[in-house]
Amino acid sequence: MGVCSLGRKNWRFRVRISYLEVCGFRSYGQGPERIDLTSPLTVIYGDNSQGKTSLVESFEFLYSGTTSRRILGGGSLGEFDGALRNAHLTNTHMPYVEIGFTDKGGLHTLRRELEKDYQGASDCVSTLFLDNVRIDSAEDAGFHLSDPPLSAPVLLEHALRYVVSAKPGDRSDYFKAILEVTDLEIVRAEISSLISERENAENSPIIRQYNMLRELPAFKSLLNPELLNSHTITTLLVNALNSVLPAWPGDQESDLPSAIHRVRNELAKRQDSVLPLHDLQPSVAPRPDLRVRAAPSPGQEDPNSLTSQLAEYNLLVKSTDGTVTDLLPLLRVALDTPVLNQERHDHSIDCPLCETSEALTPDRVSAIRQKVASHDGLTKSSSAVAGAVSLLTNDIEALQLWASQLTPRSAFWTEEERTKALESVSQLDGNPDLFSAAIERADIVGEKAAKTVHQLTQLNEHLRALEPRVRLLKEIAIDDVDKIFAFRQLILESLEDLIAKVDESKSAAALSITDISTQLSARSKTDGWSTLLYLAEHSQELSEALQENSRAGNATARLKDSNKKILAAIRSVLDQRLALMADEIKKWWLLIRPDELTTFNRIARRGSGNRYLDLTATLTPEPSGDGVVRNALAVLSNSQLNALGLAAFLARCQLLNSPLIVLDDPVPGSDREHKLTFAQNIVSMLFESDRQVIVATHDAELARTLQTLHQHRGIGEYCITLLDPKEGSKIIRTGDDFERLMLDASSQMGSPLIENRRAAGNSLRIATERLAKNILIAARQCAGDTSASLSDYEGKNLSYLRPAVIAHAKAPNEPGQWATLARTLNDADHDSDPPLPAELKTCHDMLRDIKKRHGVRTQ
Repeated sequence: MGVCSLGRKNWRFRVRISYLEVCGFRSYGQGPERIDLTSPLTVIYGDNSQGKTSLVESFEFLYSGTTSRRILGGGSLGEFDGALRNAHLTNTHMPYVEIGFTDKGGLHTLRRELEKDYQGASDCVSTLFLDNVRIDSAEDAGFHLSDPPLSAPVLLEHALRYVVSAKPGDRSDYFKAILEVTDLEIVRAEISSLISERENAENSPIIRQYNMLRELPAFKSLLNPELLNSHTITTLLVNALNSVLPAWPGDQESDLPSAIHRVRNELAKRQDSVLPLHDLQPSVAPRPDLRVRAAPSPGQEDPNSLTSQLAEYNLLVKSTDGTVTDLLPLLRVALDTPVLNQERHDHSIDCPLCETSEALTPDRVSAIRQKVASHDGLTKSSSAVAGAVSLLTNDIEALQLWASQLTPRSAFWTEEERTKALESVSQLDGNPDLFSAAIERADIVGEKAAKTVHQLTQLNEHLRALEPRVRLLKEIAIDDVDKIFAFRQLILESLEDLIAKVDESKSAAALSITDISTQLSARSKTDGWSTLLYLAEHSQELSEALQENSRAGNATARLKDSNKKILAAIRSVLDQRLALMADEIKKWWLLIRPDELTTFNRIARRGSGNRYLDLTATLTPEPSGDGVVRNALAVLSNSQLNALGLAAFLARCQLLNSPLIVLDDPVPGSDREHKLTFAQNIVSMLFESDRQVIVATHDAELARTLQTLHQHRGIGEYCITLLDPKEGSKIIRTGDDFERLMLDASSQMGSPLIENRRAAGNSLRIATERLAKNILIAARQCAGDTSASLSDYEGKNLSYLRPAVIAHAKAPNEPGQWATLARTLNDADHDSDPPLPAELKTCHDMLRDIKKRHGVRTQ
């Protein structure tokens, strides 16, 4: 497997960045600053605090929507409030970072706008656009991101040693993400989490009871789950019950119900002999339902309620003639005679009862039929009411019986029995207050139950009194109907109150029973009997729960086995890829620190290697000697650790095939001896790998070395200055002689060596002449002389140019500045001591001040 075959390494196209534009981000002001990045190498020089790091962080922000400084910089998150927006801009200004890039599809733009800065522990909020279309991630535009905190191919100075200084766990995550074994790690972690979740899952209540019972020596062997391979749970429970109390003569030893009955009676007998504790509990029988509603709910019509049926019945009674009621049997007989049973009568006929001639006319026969039919409706209504009353009274009697049986038996104890029970509680080291509270609640249930039974009796008596009148088809008084509704309301309120008191009694009884049950079982020698009876009464549920537990245990065992295999596979894959990664790091290490006795060795798994990785180094006493391996963090010097951090970053970019690499001061200023190896070896290798490289540095010597070695590649050179914080950092192309001379001078003017200061002075003198010429050309062009050019001043030195340029001074002190420049820099060009570092620095600042004042371009 080759190095570049790991993960997503083969891009569909080679992305090239064409420009970067920054506006309002960190040190950059309201006006956009754009830098051309079409060159394979771009070198950006800037003194400290000028905006160089801000520019590099803009790449990081564009890629990831955040900056690593907040994560790696230390301190609290709140210390980074408002860190991304230029502090001098109003909140109405929208900071953004934008790049142009080309791929197989042509030219595109990628732009991220900052909507909300860091605030407290909250992250910043930004929006990313590809060709003005909103996207979620830079990966949607074809840019690969690694895992945080170093997501982008950007190495800032504060992150240079992250790989070696990070915590072992973070370092392991970093390398695993690069080597793309995190997916396997996620699968393993998910399985481990599932295993842990299954092992720590709470058992069902019945399994907990079973496990608790098995902890008692008397039942441990009898209820061993391994016996379930050859016995049913019912057999085990019967055996356990028979061990508690052998079967009586005539009982079948294998009959579970008989064993339960036998042990339950014996349990009650033994415990009641010590303390009738369960007398505290109210009945748990379900409340019977009322099959006929006594009255509709307030504000609702219910034709099926008893009161509605009575209203309909009374209406029919009132509409029926009482005389007809008395004669109804005779009228039915007359209508059933053959002569009247005909469907139609068109003439008068004789009465079949009194034989009166032609007494029944057709109209009279019709009237008789209507009265009988009307009376039949009353009869039907009467039957319905009678049936409803009978059904309701039966249900009420069932409720009376239920309410009368609710009361705990302790409510009927005598004072002597109560006193004796309290003494027993004290002897069992129980809480008398809990016991007394349970008795008090039981008494309340008795009172409420008696009240409810009395009200139910009154309602039943009232309903019974209605039955004769209904049977005689007599009207029911409206007051009697209203009483039904009134009783119903009282009974509903009483039932609700009674049920609440029963719940309170249950809770109080449970507290007291829990408080003393263990001591009671021990004193009555019935340890575990109650639990055994519960399991026996729920044997089917216990059997299903045990089977489910067995299946779950087998599944967990299979998961553990799979987890071991996956872990072994991860270690194997990780070892192979770590070796590839180590080879890549070593390659970059040898490029930046060749021919050293101390070299990077490998990335080693610590212990099992599931969580921690170590970086090791080899220490050799001589070039051909055998080395000693030690932890790199412990034995490498600061400069070596910096080099290792850079090598690890470049190895990551190589493995991920990043088309762009952005470096911020990759070689610290204290590591002067390796600037050349970086500029020559590292950058050349990056070119060979077809990488686009951006190097930002405050080191003028490194910038000049890069320019010298790679000028044939047509590199881009820029300088960053921050003269006005409100205006923000400015990016200046240094392709002109003036800026190059200023850069050369800045790299040497602080040197203690006379030769270096003399070279810096000469660079500043030539830069002064070039600036004077540009000011004179600008003045002539402003006056209309469009032909003015540098060739007009070919060979003119500062003694000639100074009087002319002073005429165009824009500040009172400017003539003095030109005079100081001429006098100070003149010493650098003669056989005398060159200017001191402070004098050269003053001249450098003067030139910057004059150029800014005149606003001339020196390209």
